Amino acid sequence: MSALVHRAHFEAETRLWAPVLSILEADAEHLGIAEHVGQLDVIHTVDLDYPGMLTVAQLRRGGVPSGIAAAVHAVRHLPEWGADALVATVAPKAYYGRGVPVLDLNR
Repeated sequence: MSALVHRAHFEAETRLWAPVLSILEADAEHLGIAEHVGQLDVIHTVDLDYPGMLTVAQLRRGGVPSGIAAAVHAVRHLPEWGADALVATVAPKAYYGRGVPVLDLNR
């Protein structure tokens, strides 16, 4: 992840987005990550609007954790904002079959 942050710092065409709900879930597993993400000016947050909330609710009913559902919604809608988006994650299997491209950060 640090390589992506470094790249975004020096390359304007690289934008990093993090759904706030995903950050909240990550902070529950890794205390302090929310503060850390907030200090990185190259990471832009994605708020959960009504359509996003509906997507998260529908995916949760199928057993998908809220943070993953929020990331799926964000990636599906970032192209509308003029970006080629993917999910960068250490848990790529959680996104398989969800119709979003994934960058496995374990490699």
